[in-house]
Amino acid sequence: MINFPGVFGHENAKERLLSAYQKDRIPSAYLFIGENGIGKSTLVKAFAQLINCETNDYCRQCPNCRLYDSGSHPDFKIVKPDGQFIKISQVHDLINLLSLKPAYAKKRIILVKDANRLNQEAANSFLKILEEPPLNTLIILMTLDETLLLETILSRCQKIQFAPLTKNNLKRILDKDYSINEEEIELVLNYSKGIVRKDFIANSAVLYTMRIQVFKILTGLSDESMATHFNLVDHWIKKELHNYFFEFCAHWIKDFCYFKDQQLELVTNRDLMGELKAMNLNYTKEQLLWAFNLTIETEMAVRLNAGKALAIESLLIQLKQVFAGALVI
Repeated sequence: MINFPGVFGHENAKERLLSAYQKDRIPSAYLFIGENGIGKSTLVKAFAQLINCETNDYCRQCPNCRLYDSGSHPDFKIVKPDGQFIKISQVHDLINLLSLKPAYAKKRIILVKDANRLNQEAANSFLKILEEPPLNTLIILMTLDETLLLETILSRCQKIQFAPLTKNNLKRILDKDYSINEEEIELVLNYSKGIVRKDFIANSAVLYTMRIQVFKILTGLSDESMATHFNLVDHWIKKELHNYFFEFCAHWIKDFCYFKDQQLELVTNRDLMGELKAMNLNYTKEQLLWAFNLTIETEMAVRLNAGKALAIESLLIQLKQVFAGALVI
């Protein structure tokens, strides 16, 4: 059976694409729906290579395969937002391209990333392409949420829904494509949310240490002064890591709740279960809920341009009071 090299998981999507290919019933347009980082683009490229391979089986030797492997195939076109939106000028450029025959490929592939960010004018113009699809062309749109697209565009695409990746498939991707140690792999997997978080992977060594620092600050296991904690906050802000601080805080607080309720399967930081078991969790549910809500509120305030350092320092003071038992909720 033909496989899609480098594509892990998404068996239903792969089966549908392969069936259409083998039956020679590939539609003029697909819509891939799912989170960024789960492998939609990887599958598009693998499918494009299969369609255009001269032996129909990823020979890696024919001119088309070599061009796809090098990432320079002239008949594989990616359209993505220029700034906030995909603009009408980009769609006009695409229309001009589609008026020409493919240079090498049997079928030209057009990948439109974040199709929901077509502005109104561009979306209307793009609709004309879908209404009169050019010969020897496959258009694949991608979006997080199909409800953000015009109904007239949706009606002209075959939809394929992508589910989050399993931890096993994420582990296979990490082992294949990234060089990080086992401890950092566990961290990335625990915080993956079913996608390949490239930002997390790129900072995995720093974030592994940061997560433990946040745990120690929250639980009072660190004997450092608040001034030292504030210096650490300033460092995180300068390195643009403060959003991870909020993420770690929120997940640790939720883990305290799950651990108290013996819902261990829901714990995020399960690779540090020993640290949780060693804690004296004398916090009430009301205290933990208040701490969690305060963390989320502070994060939202920072996203709305509140002073980062002052907001996070204030949050730290209040969280320390809660977990030290000095603040009664």
